[in-house]
Amino acid sequence: MATVTRREDADFVTRATERFAAQLTVLMERYRRGGRIPNEILGEPEDLADRALAAQAPVASPWDELIGPFLRSDGVQARLGISRQAVAAKAARRRLLRVFTSDGAALFPTWQFDDGSVVPGLAEILSLFPERAVDGWTLAGWLRTEDPELRAVPLDALAQGDHETVRALARAAATSLAA
Repeated sequence: MATVTRREDADFVTRATERFAAQLTVLMERYRRGGRIPNEILGEPEDLADRALAAQAPVASPWDELIGPFLRSDGVQARLGISRQAVAAKAARRRLLRVFTSDGAALFPTWQFDDGSVVPGLAEILSLFPERAVDGWTLAGWLRTEDPELRAVPLDALAQGDHETVRALARAAATSLAA
């Protein structure tokens, strides 16, 4: 992993801030042209910044090395361009992988997303593991840990198009983990 200097961090913050300011200015102008008051729509600037960062920045977690980083529901909404209700429905049907923290917060591993959609084939694999029998953490661990039979990480094999093999392994793992 490359070491990032404080200067590189400062440059990142500067570039992100400049881009955010430019896009926010355009958005506010659109509201004004439409006869709306931006502050009434967007709320307080500090709250807007907090919401924007929470929606897009992965949540830091001790699980990050194996399973993370994670997004909250609003981050998934932004990535997939869907509503909060659609995120909840997809997660409930195991079309998205959701894990719950000890305090009940729902988090979504970022690696399940690929260019504005879910990794091809992943939704089918997730649906093979009944949520009542296999929790999200266990499933995430299985997807991100090298399988001895496959000699690869199931998620990586899936991303490389080996859907049949991963599907067969997932069926066997689901049966074993649910027992």
